[in-house]
This record gives sequence, C-alpha cells and structure tokens, in this order.
Amino acid sequence: MEDLMVRDAVLGDVQSITRVAEAGWVSAYQDVLAETTIEAALAEWYSPTLTRERIEDDAVTYLIAEQDDTVVGYASGAAADNSVVDLGSIYVTPDRWGEGIGTALLDTFETRWSTRGYDAVQLLVLADNEVGQSFYRAQGYEAVGERETELFGETVRERRYRKELGSGRR
Repeated sequence: MEDLMVRDAVLGDVQSITRVAEAGWVSAYQDVLAETTIEAALAEWYSPTLTRERIEDDAVTYLIAEQDDTVVGYASGAAADNSVVDLGSIYVTPDRWGEGIGTALLDTFETRWSTRGYDAVQLLVLADNEVGQSFYRAQGYEAVGERETELFGETVRERRYRKELGSGRR
C-alpha cells in the first residue's frame, strides 16, 4: 500500500485514535450492540486520559497506521503472560476497510511481539461481529473458545481467537 506508515503512537495521536475508534465501533457494532453500550465503551475505553496512559505505558504496544499525515487505523495490546500477548484492539477507518491497513497493523504487532520471544497472540471478538471474525480467520487466527459476558449492562457472546507466532522462546 502506497505511503502507508505503521509507527508507535505518540500523545499527539490521542484525538485521531478516538476518531478512528468512534467510527470503527459504530460501523462494526451498530447492528450488534445497543447505542448506549457503544457510547459507554467509547467513553470508558477511549477517554483521552486512559488513551494517553496506554500510549505512555512501556508494557503496551500502541501502533498507528498513517497515510498522507492522517491516522487511518491503530492497534494496541500487551503481554498476557510470559509467552502470550493480548491484542486489545485494532480498528481501521471504515471507509478504508479492505485496503490492507488492518493487515499491516497486525503484521507489525505480531512481529514486534515475536521478536521479543512471545509464542502466540490471542484476542476476543464479539461472536456477532462477522467482519472482525473473518478478518482474523484470514490472518491465520483460530477460534479456541467462547463465553458469555456482560458489556456495560448488555449480555454478549465473545469468541477467543489465537495464533501461534512460530518463533517462540529459545
């Protein structure tokens, strides 16, 4: 993809991350979750304070996809234990879905953790989010479990996906 740059997020990216998160959440979940659930998740998980804290936390990998000086996607995650990393979020501006931006972010995220000696990446995706699930399956992730959980007062089903990174600890 021409001129796409994946880089570490900086504090100046907070507003752009929030913009991409809002657009991504509405597009991905408007037919799956109540509007109040989406609003609560965005308010809590993407508050400027929390986003800044995550960007500054050395334990968190927070990546930005940028094209023509515009943030068009992001990914973040941290170690779950000494061999597995949790991909906490990955979103791309909806009008850019299918252009390889999510793949570039995920590839960079996986490489970053693989070179640190981690064996696998795992993540949770809503069972009703077929767009997300098809993306992860296309990237080599396999569904390894499912659970029912509460999300801001709404009961949802989540699927856990996992991908072995292949490098492992030596």
